[in-house]
Amino acid sequence: FGSSFLCCEVLQGSVRPMSSATENPPSACPYHKPADAAAAEQVDPRNMMPKFSQDASKDQKQELSKNREVSTIPKTGETDNWVYPSSQMFYHALKKKSKTVDEEDVDDVVRVHNWTNEESWRKVMEWEKMHEKTCPNPTLDRFVGLSEDLSTKGWLSAKFGRLGAPFDRHDWYVDRCGKRVRYVIDYYDDPTAGNVMDVTIDARPASDNFGGIWDRLRKPFAG
Repeated sequence: FGSSFLCCEVLQGSVRPMSSATENPPSACPYHKPADAAAAEQVDPRNMMPKFSQDASKDQKQELSKNREVSTIPKTGETDNWVYPSSQMFYHALKKKSKTVDEEDVDDVVRVHNWTNEESWRKVMEWEKMHEKTCPNPTLDRFVGLSEDLSTKGWLSAKFGRLGAPFDRHDWYVDRCGKRVRYVIDYYDDPTAGNVMDVTIDARPASDNFGGIWDRLRKPFAG
């Protein structure tokens, strides 16, 4: 949003999802906080990202869009929704992570990023419908990228599943009218997904509490 929640890369002219390189520590992508805290920039705890400039880089060859799309995702404690980064901000984020991307492809990368987040929220809201009588308008409080920390379901898929390991994972923290609920979201490359990005998004409540387990059990019968 003010940053990226999903890493992407441009490979041979096409936009594809990407997890962080193995030598990088687990973090929200495309940025990770340096080990030396003194060298670290101020990071927003709600998205684990620094603030990126709308100014062009010194080595930038073409102008990138500074327009920021407003998401459909309500932001906890604010009247406005989360706002996605512009192409210029996303370019800075990729450069900060030492990722190589052609400038002419950045708009496509941002479109993938925004689409994936919108679909992720739609998946979360399918679960939240079970609570709409007590909380008709849940909001997103914060999120964190955990690309190198496989969920239990992601690990099982990597070992035995048709889709293999997810290429990324995020945890989203939803405010259910005062109650914080954690969702685990795995992202898989899937040419049979039936969507334009060939990505399957598996979002579900975390199973580390009774409420999450109960929702998982009753979801198939919730209609």
